Amino acid sequence: MKLAFTTLGCPGWDLTTLVKRAVEYGYNGIDFRGYLADVDLRKSPIFAPGETQRTARTVRGAGLAIPALSSGARMFDATPEARAASLDEMKAYAELARDAGAGIVRIFGGALNGVKMEDAISVASETLCHASEIARQAGIVFAVETHDDWVATPPLARVLERAGFPAFVKILWDVHHPFRVAGETPETTFANIGQHVCYTHWKDSVANAGGGHALCRFGRGDVPLKKIYGVLTAGGYDGWHTFEWEKRWVPELPEPETAYPDFIRVMRSL
Repeated sequence: MKLAFTTLGCPGWDLTTLVKRAVEYGYNGIDFRGYLADVDLRKSPIFAPGETQRTARTVRGAGLAIPALSSGARMFDATPEARAASLDEMKAYAELARDAGAGIVRIFGGALNGVKMEDAISVASETLCHASEIARQAGIVFAVETHDDWVATPPLARVLERAGFPAFVKILWDVHHPFRVAGETPETTFANIGQHVCYTHWKDSVANAGGGHALCRFGRGDVPLKKIYGVLTAGGYDGWHTFEWEKRWVPELPEPETAYPDFIRVMRSL
């Protein structure tokens, strides 16, 4: 079992602290989604030209890996200008991932912003064809997260099919979103996209009376974590399981010193 966390949940930790805590808690890797004040790694000094490889050596020197870099680029954008910006970000992150020794770059699905799903599928499939070529040249894979308006997995599967199943584009199954937001069972999600999943994000939450949900400490919610893990394992998945604690966006969540050990304990119990 390969366990990692994203830096989204610990925006106050510097590189020394990230590495120290990862080793202390028993993690195997760190997925960089921002660093300190910078959400965009292109602005971060530890990923500046000439520094990315130094950062990677620091992480590897502690016996850890960098399984992925998490970008903000999107598979679908509603305007040509936004699509161009996403492709530019993909290029930059692909180069950072290559230099960091990370095999995966996360991209979002993207919001439809009023565009019909059929039209969005067409646009997104074209973007993924360009993305696959960028990834091929860098020797990495782009993983589209089940996020935004793509938490229901049938449309996401149709994008890959429309694009001809590009070799260097796969799917990141955020195990929370299809279940909690789209109401899919883990079995349904895996049947739709399982063969294309190369990476996973994990979080937990509790449903509330208003039909929404509240994020909670891992293992204390009602997301069927054990069933999801079982579906993945039975389906042959042997990739990374990465904890995504959203403290950067939800400051009132418990501190990472409390939340991050939870993930190790619960995942090992599965």
